[in-house]
Amino acid sequence: MKIKRIALIGALIIPLVAGCVSTPVTLNSVGPEPIKPEAFIPKGYLQVFSDTDTIQDGDGPPYYPHTGYSIHDEYGKVVQFVPNHIGDMDESPSIVTIPSGHYNIVAESSAYGQVTVPVVIQEGRSTVVHLDRDWRPSANISTNELVYLPNGEALGWK
Repeated sequence: MKIKRIALIGALIIPLVAGCVSTPVTLNSVGPEPIKPEAFIPKGYLQVFSDTDTIQDGDGPPYYPHTGYSIHDEYGKVVQFVPNHIGDMDESPSIVTIPSGHYNIVAESSAYGQVTVPVVIQEGRSTVVHLDRDWRPSANISTNELVYLPNGEALGWK
């Protein structure tokens, strides 16, 4: 019985001692995650001054956040919905980063209700669409350089 105990204790101690003299674990260096293919897609910016809603918060002044809109690809598929404001008191339209290309914006216009506006997004550049009647281009701009609604209201640059 004593011999069995000694053998058992020896069997347990040998791996422990051997573990102390074994070589340490060597690992490869850890770095950043691999670059995804979409990281190489050139992107531009889009800002849409859509029609506004009137929000009254208690007895305070009214706020006029821009209404949301959807971005469709050239095949009509919805790419993204943009709420176009952060909260009820945010009166600045959102700036969206989007891959370069041709899209259709479906948004509310102050003059015509829901409209579809074709837009071009170019790498590193901003495309701005004005649907809220507040934008007036410079007087020295040629009318050939602008896009208009049927009522003559300028929407943005060609």
